[in-house]
Amino acid sequence: MAIVEAHTTKPTVAIPVVDGMTLFEVGMPLEALGYDWDHDASPLYDVVLCGDLRGVRVHGGPRLMPQRPMSALAEADTVLVPAVRPDESISATLVRELRRAAEAGARMVALCTGAFALAEAGLLDGRRATTHWRWAELFRRTHPGVELDPRAIYVDDGVLTSAGSAAGLDLCLHLIRTDHGQHAANTIARNLVIASHRDGDQAQYVAADPLTEQAHWLDELRTWLRANLHGDITLERLAATAAVSPRTLARRFQRDLATTPMRWVGAERIAVAKTLLETTDLSIDRVSHEAGYYSPVTFRAGFTAEVGVSPGRYRSRFSARAS
Repeated sequence: MAIVEAHTTKPTVAIPVVDGMTLFEVGMPLEALGYDWDHDASPLYDVVLCGDLRGVRVHGGPRLMPQRPMSALAEADTVLVPAVRPDESISATLVRELRRAAEAGARMVALCTGAFALAEAGLLDGRRATTHWRWAELFRRTHPGVELDPRAIYVDDGVLTSAGSAAGLDLCLHLIRTDHGQHAANTIARNLVIASHRDGDQAQYVAADPLTEQAHWLDELRTWLRANLHGDITLERLAATAAVSPRTLARRFQRDLATTPMRWVGAERIAVAKTLLETTDLSIDRVSHEAGYYSPVTFRAGFTAEVGVSPGRYRSRFSARAS
């Protein structure tokens, strides 16, 4: 059976490529959206690379030869931006052409840190978006007008964004499902040998430590908190331990972590719980106690809401002892 009814014209997906991009994020949409998986139907999309026609050198050395110039983005139905280097200046040409494409009515999509390029172009202001968890704090600081959700694997808020690496495939399947239906998405997923549907709100699996290396002043406060998780942790106690006023402490957290002191406490409790689930065979109730929760029920609900899976399921997937 054909993936989809034959179209007189296929939707066009333009992928802008610039020096330094990673081949993986470029290859994912090429294969998911533009490969002829079904002999009874053409590829679902006409996918083209756009950029410097003299060639673009991606991370690791390979050179890609775009089929169209960057200005052709404005002619596409969908523009899909692969990952960029968020810690380096984003190509001014790319930013300009992304704006032109959006003004021309193209659907705008970004994989992984490609969200930085869309944000730089002003296309995410006032919208909900996501990106790779490792770059979430930098994104918050540089683009405060965007409602960042670093837990989601992809977000569709008019402009579409995804988390890191393989989450881009989930977003590609979401595009196929939206444009061509569930049957088409299932067919592509089977050929890619991946799950046909992961909900966008499913949490990214991030490393246990929620702190950034830039906030070195938190070292002593973290040590104190880990030793006092069973006590009554208040903003006033945290501030007294840090030898600053509650207002100053709140300002430091906002500046360095874009969060509040009490949300940080919650993240630290989750981090402790993750470590215990990964490295010990303690019961879930005991893990709850060691992480400073008064009730195992509260712990299970809070952990599931924050991480996206229950403590038991998290342990089954990530426990070194279970492996």
